[in-house]
Parts: sequence; structure tokens; C-alpha cells
Amino acid sequence: MKANRALFKKYLRSTDPKEKRKVENNFTDDDFAMDALEGYRAQPNSWEAFENFDYRFNKRARFKRWGLLSLAFLVSLGIGSLFVPGKSAHKKENVQASTTQRQIIKIHNKAEINRMKTAAETERISPRQVIQEIQMKSPEAGQKKELLARIPQVSAKHIDLKNQQKPRLNLKIGRELLIKNFKVLDYRYYRNPEKEVKKVAPPNEFGDQELQIPYINLLSRSIEDFSKEEYKLALFHFDQILATYPDDANALFYGAMCLYNLREFSQAESRFLKLQHIAFANFREEGNWYLLRVYQQTKNEAAFASLKSAILDEKGFYAQKAESLRYD
Repeated sequence: MKANRALFKKYLRSTDPKEKRKVENNFTDDDFAMDALEGYRAQPNSWEAFENFDYRFNKRARFKRWGLLSLAFLVSLGIGSLFVPGKSAHKKENVQASTTQRQIIKIHNKAEINRMKTAAETERISPRQVIQEIQMKSPEAGQKKELLARIPQVSAKHIDLKNQQKPRLNLKIGRELLIKNFKVLDYRYYRNPEKEVKKVAPPNEFGDQELQIPYINLLSRSIEDFSKEEYKLALFHFDQILATYPDDANALFYGAMCLYNLREFSQAESRFLKLQHIAFANFREEGNWYLLRVYQQTKNEAAFASLKSAILDEKGFYAQKAESLRYD
């Protein structure tokens, strides 16, 4: 007969020699059981000792069993998560979208700007070229030569972009004006009351004196610097605007042009990308075209091909230029 708990209990708690002998006869072929009987028989309170051992053994067994069950449950959860459709892709897409929409725009100080190197003349996008493209894109703009001449235009209107895969941004074309023949968005219609921009005057002029300058005045000064190809000074002034108005379309676009001509392509890319995620779309076409030029300079073949395809699909003013632009 196989040894079991009931027989051990019967043997250890019995005081009848005949009954004990009968149990022993059942274990004669089981050396392990006979050794156990011999050991417990020599102990006082042998049944209590057996129960104490039994309790500790069962406790360890229960702990081990629950540990194994918990481990199996965690493993099954991990494996199951791999089969949830689109979970990882959706998370990755959300992270990428969030990153794209929160482009970090660096505001430079004068020392940082002074260390930048201006590109060779053949590698720059000249102010004259920007003006020519503005006039070709909007023929009526070429007739307006005076400072702050307003382009004939109705109040801000909404536009509906085609071929958009992502959720649509509520875009609109705002009122524009010309400064030195450069198109700018006229924020005087959309900022009420208009803030003044803090400007730190250069030490050689006014020490470290901080001045308050109306936005339109500082914008005019910045555009004039850009028109004279003084890209470092223009960037400094555009950054002062961005410090107060981080989504300013004018400072983003022309500041990115300065950075391009100073060979700071990654920062120019950030500003052109941010232009795609603000409400006013006045510089959207131009921004994408010059962003394509950035990708050409930085040898970003995948981004170049994707953006070029998007520009061609829209069949806008820059489509023909994009068609002839080659990835070197």
C-alpha cells in the first residue's frame, strides 16, 4: 500500500502496538516511508512535528504555485498585447504628430548669430529672387511699390486643402501688405490690442537698454535688413518678434530664409515646418518650396521625394519649379 497522510496519522497517534505493526507491514516495501516512521517514532509529540513540517511544506508549495501562475499571467498579457491591431503603429503615429506640431524654435542671441557662417553667394536664396517669385505668383503685387501698400484683398477667408491625409487644420488666408516689396501678413487686423515687442538695443548704440517697439516698426526694420542681405541682423530682429509671438508667420518665414542663407539648415527646417501648423496659410506654398530646397541641401532623400510629390499634386505656382529641381 502506498504511504499517505492518513496512514502516518494513524500510526503516530495510535497507542495500540498491533495497529502500529499492521501499518508498518503496509510500508515494508517502501524504504523512504519506513525511515520516516523510524525518525518520527523517536520524537516526542511526533504527530505535532509531522503537522508542522507538513504546514511549512504546503506553504512553500502554495507560494511557488501562485508565483508560477502570476508569471504565466504576465507573460500571457505581454504576448496578447502584441496581437492588438494597430496599437503600436497608432502610438508611434501620435508621437510623430505631436513632435511635428511642437517644432522647437530656437531664439538666438547676438553671440550665437555672429558665429554663423554666411553661405557662398551661389548657394543663397537672394532677396531679389524672393521678390520676383512673389510678383510672379501675385501679379497685382508688382504694381505696389510703396512701403506698407496693401494688396487688394477681401477679409480673411478659409481655404480647403486637397490631398490631406491628416486631420485638417482650419487654415485661412489673412490680409497682406507689402514692405519693401516683400509680402507680409498684416497682423494689425488680428491682434487687438497689438503688443509691443521688447528689443534689447546693441551695446554700441544704447548700452543694454531695453526698448518697447511697436510690432509693425520692428517688422519693417527686419524686412529692410533682409532686403539688404544683412541676414544676421535680420535674424536677430525676427527672433525678437518670435520671442513675443511664437507663431508669427512673417518672422517664421523670413527668419527661416535667413537661416538658410546662414547654412543653419536644421533650424530653417523647423521654422518652415512650423509654418505648416499655424492657422494662417499665407506662406504655405512658399514655405514648402523652400523647405524642399532645405532637404536638397541636407541630402534628406526620403523627405525630399515626399514633399516634392505633395507640391506636384497640388499643381500650384511652385509645381513647375519642383518638377525641375533634382535631388543631388
